[in-house]
Amino acid sequence: MMGAYSTSPLGAVAQQVDTAVERPRRVTASLARAIAWLIFVGGLVGAGLGIAGLHVEIAVAGLILACTAGLVLLKLRADGSGGH
Repeated sequence: MMGAYSTSPLGAVAQQVDTAVERPRRVTASLARAIAWLIFVGGLVGAGLGIAGLHVEIAVAGLILACTAGLVLLKLRADGSGGH
């Protein structure tokens, strides 16, 4: 009889599994967000240097990088909210 009360309820086990799965997702999302920010800032800097040096190709490439990274950041932000 005593053994029946010594096991953990199924809800607690499911919650432990959820937190174990959630941790790598959180790390992956944070890493993706940091890389996207670096590319975004790098694109803005590249666009600024291209404009300052009157190099159209560099400016366009920087703007393309910044815009793409900005869209990725918006997607990560929308996915991170998760309807909260």
